[in-house]
Order: sequence, then C-alpha cells, then structure tokens
Amino acid sequence: MRVGVAVPEGHTASAVTRERLEGFCDALGDALAVAVEPYGIAHYHELLEAMHAGKLDLAWLPPIVALRAAARGRTLPIAIPVREGSSAFWSALFTRPGGSIKDPSDLVAERAAWVDRQSAAGYLVIRASLRAQGHDIDQVFVSESFLGSHEAVVEAVMSGAADVGATYVYRDPDGSSVLRAGWGEARPQVISYAGPIPSDVIAASIRMPVPLIRAVQRALANTDDAALAHAARDLLGAEGFIEARPEHLQPLDRLLGYLDDHQPTLSAFPPPLR
Repeated sequence: MRVGVAVPEGHTASAVTRERLEGFCDALGDALAVAVEPYGIAHYHELLEAMHAGKLDLAWLPPIVALRAAARGRTLPIAIPVREGSSAFWSALFTRPGGSIKDPSDLVAERAAWVDRQSAAGYLVIRASLRAQGHDIDQVFVSESFLGSHEAVVEAVMSGAADVGATYVYRDPDGSSVLRAGWGEARPQVISYAGPIPSDVIAASIRMPVPLIRAVQRALANTDDAALAHAARDLLGAEGFIEARPEHLQPLDRLLGYLDDHQPTLSAFPPPLR
C-alpha cells in the first residue's frame, strides 16, 4: 500500500514531514501487517493524478480538494482526523461589534478582508455559502483585500480598515458556543456561519479494495495502538480518527457548485484547536 502527502519542494519543514510520513507508514504497516510505502509529492493535483493512475492508495488532503476529487469519482473520503475532540471547523463572516450589519441581507457594497484565495475558512467557504443563499457577491463586496493570515483579517476588521472578514471557528458539538476562533480574544459580531467542515481528510483511491479500506479505518480508529497513535500525532497532529460518513461531508458537498474556481495547491487547513 502506498500513502501520499503533499510536501512542497524547498519548504523548511519538508525533511521533517518526510521523516514523519515514513514513521506513520511504518506504524500503519505494522498495524495492518502489510508493506506501506511513503510518497511525498509537491502538489495536491499531483497526488490526485497519482491516485487516479493507481500509483497511490491513500492521501492526506484538504477538504475541498478531497470532495472535488470524490465528486469526479477519483477518490473516496474514508477517515477524518480528530484534534482536541473536534473533527470539523466552521467559517464565520464577522464585523465589528455594534455595527449595522446583522445578517447577510444587510451586506451592501462592503469592504471585505480575506486570508487568501486558497483559504477554505478565510475565503472560499463563506463566499460559497453566501452564493448558495442567493446573494450576488459582486454587489455585496465593493472591494476585497487578501491579507495572508487570519490575524491580519481580524485586525483589519476590528480597526475599521475593512467592514467584514472571514476566519475559522471551532464550535462545541451542539453549536451553542465558540471554543476557539481566528479572532482570539476579540469579540466581533458574527454575520453568518458556514459549516461544519472537516479540517482535512484521509482519502482512498477508488481502486483500493473495500476490505483494505475497512482495515485502514479500523487501524486508524484503534487508539490502543500506541505506535500508530504517536505517528499520527507527529504527522497529522491528530489524537484519533473517525470514519468519514456522509453527514460529515454533506455541508461542504452542498457548496461545491458555488465555490470560486481557485484550485488549492497548498494546505488550506486552519490552525488546529489547542
């Protein structure tokens, strides 16, 4: 079995990621009693091409990349990492407290601050959600700035340099409270949420035999396997995994047709909950 992870060339952490990928493959191989080979590939589109060609069996993918590939019949999401008890995040569109913008219907010619065009939480998902609700993005936002980080987006909105911005939010399972968000200690006014969204996905090639997929799911979910648990935490920052089920993926799946056509090539993950 062959496992692929995107490892950008020339990145300072590339060597560490490759080493951790090797450790993860060794531990997964021991758990399954099969040989598992690691493959570090520079871009996600190359990972998907390798899976489609039958050269890879498993890959670690951002959620939008994984679901787009699944929609094309190229991969099957099989497991979702859990971090600090959470397997999903939300995207939130927010403004300064006390402002006149209370919900999406109040958005008219606003100045928007985004993270970057590849950010799921900081750009893609909330815009897709607004489109799905019938809002004309060209009318809603009179100007759009890409600031490169969630922290910069929050600062722009709270200082008045932008009217609205988007960032990630981790909510408790019933959605009643925010556990952690990109705005840190600030207290913005939330206009709209979109989600929940899996933070990332372990995807299998459609060529992979179903019994082997089930064996991988069982191995990843087995928290008693100390070696595999340690390797998963090192590589993925995961404390465990859950089986990827339709209810975990449907909120994002419903928005795929409304996404801006910007294909992510590097990580679109928000910072993990901690």
